[in-house]
Parts: sequence; C-alpha cells; structure tokens
Amino acid sequence: MKINSFKIFQKVIDTGSYSLAAEELGLTQPAVSMQIKSLEEFFDCQLIEKQGGELTLTSGGEIFYRNSREIIKKWEDTRLSISQLKAEPGGQINIGTSTIPGVYFLPKKLTGFQKRFPGIKLKSRHGDSQEMIDCLKQEEVDLIVIGRLLSSDNYRAVPVAEDSLKLIVPKVHTLSQADSPGLADILQQKFVMREEGSGTRKVMLEALEKKGFSLRDLKISCFLGSTEAVIAGVEAGLGISLVSRLAASKAAECSRIKTVELTGLDLQRMLYLVYKKGREREELLGAVIDYLS
Repeated sequence: MKINSFKIFQKVIDTGSYSLAAEELGLTQPAVSMQIKSLEEFFDCQLIEKQGGELTLTSGGEIFYRNSREIIKKWEDTRLSISQLKAEPGGQINIGTSTIPGVYFLPKKLTGFQKRFPGIKLKSRHGDSQEMIDCLKQEEVDLIVIGRLLSSDNYRAVPVAEDSLKLIVPKVHTLSQADSPGLADILQQKFVMREEGSGTRKVMLEALEKKGFSLRDLKISCFLGSTEAVIAGVEAGLGISLVSRLAASKAAECSRIKTVELTGLDLQRMLYLVYKKGREREELLGAVIDYLS
C-alpha cells in the first residue's frame, strides 16, 4: 500500500467530495475513486458511505482516518529529515505575516520548526493583511499568516489559531467600570482606528455592518498603522479601540490599558495560513505548511 493512498483518503474526507479532492490533488475523479476502492478491498471493509448526498465515515473509516493522519505526518517528517542529510544547505522559505500572527503566533512556531528542521532557513516579513496578500500574489513570499480570508480560488486558507477582538480603554475611563457595555456605549466615545488594509479593522467593520452601522458612525480621533500604535494611542488617552485579544491581554498585564467585556458584537475570528494551491506538494514548503497547520 502506498502512502499516496492515505493522502487521497484524507483529502476526500477533508473536502467532503471526490471531485474536489481530485481537483486539489491534480487527479481525475475516477483515479481518486479507484484509490478509495483499493483501500476498502485491502481492509475488506467499507470506509466511506453516502448519506443524504453527503460522504460519511463508517466505523472502520473513522479508525483509518484518525490513524492515517498520524502515519502521513510521521512519514513526511521522516522523509524530510533523511532528505536533508543528503541535500545541499541553503533552502529558504519566505513567510509574510500581518501584525498579530507575526508577533503572537509565528515566533514560537518558527523556533520549534527550526529545531526540528535546521537545514531550512525561514525568513519573515511583516505588514498589514492586504500588504501580505499582495506579496503572496506577486510571489514575493511563499505563504502568509493573516487574520482574514483571501477571496480567490487559486489559494488555500487553513485556520491555524483562534482569536477575537477585545475592547480596550485607558486605565481611567468611564467604560472601565461599566457593567457589560454594548455597541451604543462605544459609539459615544472617541475611537482609535487601524488603517485600511488591516485584518482587525475588517473584522470590526463587518461586525458593525451586521448591526446596521458603518465607519461613519464612529467618532474617529485618529487612524494608526499598527496594533502597538493603537494600544499606545489608547494608553495616551486618544480614545478607545478594539484590538486582538492576544495583544490586549499582554498590554493589560503590563497595566498599560484596561480590557472591557463588550456585548452585542460578534468579534470572533481565525488566523489563517494561506498559500497557492498545489505548492503544498513542494518538499520544503510542504514541511512548513504541515508544521504550522
């Protein structure tokens, strides 16, 4: 049995479709179906069944799906480690990140990766989410980690961490003592805003739009170019703001600002690893994608 059969099975279940799995793997649908059939013949057990138009795992399929993921990961780790013993040094992967994943998610991940694969050099660059999307499309970086989805069928976005936006106010402020303030309360306050292109800004504006409001309804005191600048602005008394929970928690621990529980807005988001479809099959980049995912 080939390891590729395990990967095809995983892709069918992850996409929920034989045709989508075939498209992402660069295969024909009959070829994918044949691989699944071969697995079922090997185990003498049905692994996938169709119920109500959807693919579902049988009991045997659940066992195979769970264990095959671990087998694939160990295989890829082993293959890459051995290949690096033979390979010439100097392989490099360029990673682009927006502010929050670049500061609070990626460094620890990259440290662990380089300990495991010292032969791969990782180089990162930072900017807002839109800047990193532009860099990816222009092939200036190999992959990006940002706080928003990319609307394009040519790229794949994999969620890698959960985040949310948190209301921050100066240490001495009327809202710091308020009992569960809501949207009406923040609309009355001066607001420090991220610049256009920021993933944080996009999440906040989308939450406002769901409630029938827009940027025009906020009393903007200034637009600033980074999360740290926004926190510094709130600390200085320029207004209140919404920033990543990861950044807000660290600033609050240092007693720079206060965080306040805000009700009535959906401010949850994910951090996404984004790369051009098909590049996960490249040896070096595939190793980085597997590790960060």
